[in-house]
Amino acid sequence: MKKILLIMVAMFAFGWQNVRAQDGIKIVTNHPDFKVKVTRCVASGKTVIIDMTLNNVGDTDVEGLNVWGGARSEAYDDEGNIYKANSIKIKVANYKDYTTNSYSFNIPAGVPMKLSVSIDGVSQSAESIARLKICLYCKAWTVGCDFDKPLRIGNIPI
Repeated sequence: MKKILLIMVAMFAFGWQNVRAQDGIKIVTNHPDFKVKVTRCVASGKTVIIDMTLNNVGDTDVEGLNVWGGARSEAYDDEGNIYKANSIKIKVANYKDYTTNSYSFNIPAGVPMKLSVSIDGVSQSAESIARLKICLYCKAWTVGCDFDKPLRIGNIPI
């Protein structure tokens, strides 16, 4: 009986840690109408793919959101490694390829947009992306790297 109780307590504690890890993702968009949700983070070898949805919860459509991969964005893993330049690539919605360049797109009000980030060369022993800075620019919301207000996401479990 004691063994069963001990196993149940261990399973509960392990399950609680998983829930807390998922809830521990920190997202700073720098605008109240701009919401971001991380939907998936997976590793394949030394490449980590982070999928998310961007959402305009305001009343009006926003035109001309620009998102950059490459040198303007950066990531840090939980082991202290830094990933910049050609290590970080992005893909918007159902566009064909990841790129280190920029994408420009509109975010209609109430319509989620997919954004996927690929980080190459990540240590296979890393357990999370401690911080991901995505450089973007949106004049309507005055957010982005040009305004010193990048999109920041932290504590993403791999």
